[in-house]
Amino acid sequence: LGYGVLPVPCTPGTHELTCVTWRPRGSWRERLSRGVLGGGPQLRSPEAATLGAADRFRLRTESSGCVRLLLGVLPRN
Repeated sequence: LGYGVLPVPCTPGTHELTCVTWRPRGSWRERLSRGVLGGGPQLRSPEAATLGAADRFRLRTESSGCVRLLLGVLPRN
């Protein structure tokens, strides 16, 4: 589980993109629970994490890997 933000290209064609993901670190109990049961802590409002750096600097996070996307873009009008 993790969160990531990636801009969608405006140019037509096929694009290979890599999105770096992260997740909230949580307390030691939450990390132990994630290791045993899966899941983990979630953001109450994920939209707030994408708005600005001022809201994100207080978050304690850890990397959760990368997601590779093959995205086809078709222009309209």
